[in-house]
Amino acid sequence: MKLLKSALLIAVLGHASGALAAPIFSSDLESGTLDSIFYDVNSYEGVQVSLSTEQAHSGSRAVKIVYPRDEAGVELKPAAFPATKSLYIRKYEYFGPGWEGNWPVGLKTSRYFTRPDFSYGSDGSAYAYMSEKLIWQTYSGSTSDQYARGLCMAVYNQDIEATYASSTLFGNNLPYIRTGHWYKMETWLVLNSGVDVADGVMQVWIDDKLVLDRKNVVWKSSSRGVPNGTGWQSMWFGGNYSGAVFGGPGTSVSRYIDDLYLSTTLDRSSGPTPRAPANLSVQ
Repeated sequence: MKLLKSALLIAVLGHASGALAAPIFSSDLESGTLDSIFYDVNSYEGVQVSLSTEQAHSGSRAVKIVYPRDEAGVELKPAAFPATKSLYIRKYEYFGPGWEGNWPVGLKTSRYFTRPDFSYGSDGSAYAYMSEKLIWQTYSGSTSDQYARGLCMAVYNQDIEATYASSTLFGNNLPYIRTGHWYKMETWLVLNSGVDVADGVMQVWIDDKLVLDRKNVVWKSSSRGVPNGTGWQSMWFGGNYSGAVFGGPGTSVSRYIDDLYLSTTLDRSSGPTPRAPANLSVQ
């Protein structure tokens, strides 16, 4: 009966996953070290990453990332997981004082892969992936901007961009991404059903406001040289500061991340972040 109910739920909600609903990874960061919470922590260009009690969305700890210069970054990698056609990601992010006038052209907020080795393979025969920047000012933006005004999703030789509408008010009752507020960030990805088929899904919510809604994404594309990928298999949280034409920050800036969650199905519950079951096996 439980299997029947789960199958019916997936059918009704349209979740394009070959597995029963199950969390893949979940952490409130309240216990353990970075090395015990994540499969791998890859930091570079002088970035500082730690578990901090300075800010927390829930409990008393969050990941703190300090960016001292351009291209500094960190990749917080959960262990790779069995291939799934659909992937739901939830995280909470907070930007400390100093980002005003220091927002980069782009700040990566996660990256997603259809290979288990956190890569997209070789040019011309690549595997579907996405580089997510929920902070995106464009190359023609202003270096003195007080807010982050848009997003950019890179899906291998194609950028999908959007600007946050001035009428879209987030949980602080203000538009755009600003300092001093915990933003709930959710991403829902469904691979297209075949190479060159325009039925892939990409949706993003910030503080429960739908800011990107695409149901025609060609993740696997022969013309763009990315024909491969049977399902999402790995990802990381965090990312690098990319000042590009803006250059690096004028001062070190701090970003906090908390309450991380991955699932094969669209679990937008507003309740506490569920914990992943031990010894998860997705068939």
